[in-house]
Order: sequence, then structure tokens, then C-alpha cells
Amino acid sequence: MRRGGQGERFLGSALELMGKLLDGAILFLYPVIVFFGLSYLGVRWTALCLLALTARRFIAMLLSNRETSRILLIQAGAMALIIGTGAAFASPLALRITPFAVSLTFIALFAASLRKTPLIERFARLKKPELPTAEVAYCRTLTKVWVGVLSANSALLLFAALCEDDAMWAVLVGPVSYGLLGFVFAVEYIYRKRRFQDFGSDPLDRCLKLILGRSSMR
Repeated sequence: MRRGGQGERFLGSALELMGKLLDGAILFLYPVIVFFGLSYLGVRWTALCLLALTARRFIAMLLSNRETSRILLIQAGAMALIIGTGAAFASPLALRITPFAVSLTFIALFAASLRKTPLIERFARLKKPELPTAEVAYCRTLTKVWVGVLSANSALLLFAALCEDDAMWAVLVGPVSYGLLGFVFAVEYIYRKRRFQDFGSDPLDRCLKLILGRSSMR
């Protein structure tokens, strides 16, 4: 019985991990999927394929035994609704505007967390439960910064959605948007390591410590 229970838990964890990887891949590759789908399958079939993938995510959240963030449920539901509209009316605009709608949910998630514990502070405490006061204040400020960055990125996504050129949309939503977010993340990470001198044992942090560590700058 014990082996059976462990096997079921392992299978459940593996399926949950696969689901999360699939969700991440859909979000990351969404511009590519839509671009090639519109080029070779047409609007309706592309929308139906995406609808099946997003509906899987929404149903999995509803059936999960764990408490699911309301924002994430809204995000998955909004994606399913907008893409479903695209399938029903064969509207490429619905497919192009989905990343903008998803971005709005992330803004809401970060902004809503400022009322209590900022989202970035929650992430930080997973690694360091006892955060110094200076780092707590930094997490609140950084959460506000990300609200601003995501708002600027949302404006870019809205502009891209209104473009009728699918190739330009894919470039703006893919490399440009992801590049902007990645650049901000990288700059903030380096700045944070330099400011708080909190270096880990992984290769990247060890390299940064050699470059940014106060002892190495004397």
C-alpha cells in the first residue's frame, strides 16, 4: 500500500510538473505558434488548437486540490475566452491581443500584492525567510518598478496587437518584449548583488562576486 501511495504521489507530481512546463512553453512560444498557425492553418484552426491548450490549464487549476491564485484563474479564463472568441469569429485580432490581456493580469498580480506583502518579497522569503529591513524595503520598491515595466511592456503589446502585419506582431511580442523584460531582470539582478553583496554558490554568482564583491574592488 505504501509503495502504491508513493507511486501515485510521484505520478501526480510528475504530471503537475509536465503541466507547468507545458503552460510555460505555451506562454513563451505563443508568438511563434500564432505566426505559423496563421500562415499554415488559418485563424480558426490555430485558435481551436490554442483553446484546447489553454482550456486544459484552466480545468487543471479548477480541479487542483491546492489553493490557486484568483489572478491566475482569471488569467487562464481570460485567455480561453479571448481565444475562444477568435475561434468563433475567425478573428486574428483576438489571437494577437491575448498577450496584452495576459500582461494586464501580471500587472494586477504585482499591484494587488502591494496592499499587503509585495510579491517579490514573497519570492525572496522562499530563499531567505528572515529578510533584513533594507531588503524588505527594496522588495516593495522593486515590485513597484515591475508594475511600471510591465505597464510599458503592455503598451508595446497593445501596439503590436493593433498592427495588421503578423510578422511584425510576432517580432514585437517575441524578441522585443521578451528582450525588454530579460534586460530589466538582468540589470536588476546585477544591481541587487552589488548592493546587498548576497552571492550564492552557483557559477554565475561566483563570477559576479569576483567582479562586484567589495573585497575585490579595494
